[in-house]
Amino acid sequence: MITVSRSLRVNIVAVICCLAFAVTSPAHADGSTWGPWLNRTLHDGNQALAAQWRALSRRLLPEAEPSTWRVSAGNLVTTWVAEPWQALSLAAAGLPTEALEALARARINIFEGRLGLDDVAGQRGLDRAPYADIGLALCVRGVPEGPYIVMPVIGGRTLRDGLADFVVANALIYASLLPFTGPAPSLELFVLVEIVDNVPILLLAERMGRADVDEKTRDDYEASRAAYLAKRRANCEVLRARREASRQ
Repeated sequence: MITVSRSLRVNIVAVICCLAFAVTSPAHADGSTWGPWLNRTLHDGNQALAAQWRALSRRLLPEAEPSTWRVSAGNLVTTWVAEPWQALSLAAAGLPTEALEALARARINIFEGRLGLDDVAGQRGLDRAPYADIGLALCVRGVPEGPYIVMPVIGGRTLRDGLADFVVANALIYASLLPFTGPAPSLELFVLVEIVDNVPILLLAERMGRADVDEKTRDDYEASRAAYLAKRRANCEVLRARREASRQ
């Protein structure tokens, strides 16, 4: 029988409580609500952190144009993280042909592009499959998006997308660690996983164009929220249309 450590249970409950707090909105006397206030507070904190990171990056890496090693590193991330993740999402959305295309790109770049350092598939004119992740796969399957929430560091998500990111990333990482840690990871490992599990999500978002908005829009909470929701809904409609077309 699988047992779950007390520390793991406590942390899981804490995450659930944070999500519940973010999406419930008890009204105050002035008409404001906890949910939007918390979202705006987290959004402003994320933007301040991002500004510090951009300033540090400019000081450490002042190059105006992407260097060769940056391009190669980006190709490597796309080949080993973004496209396999996208292929899984496309398959879950009911688009097996597109999923195989994403895997084919990764295969070509691994075997013919110095293990993914070179985008040989792109040089041959092989287009990327339409953007997809598990949240969009759920959208295609009819799962409602739920309220909009802002997570620390990660940023804005719908409840559906946030839970999909959290559950899938954790499931993949814990499954890979299970032979070494057993079914009850320690508190320290749990915290480490919660930091690491967002890396593939963020990399996928940056490399594949998850819901990019310009810097001016990104700084404004309402504008960034509207841009994110519009982009996500548009991406979902693209996948739905392709799924319907494949059935005819």
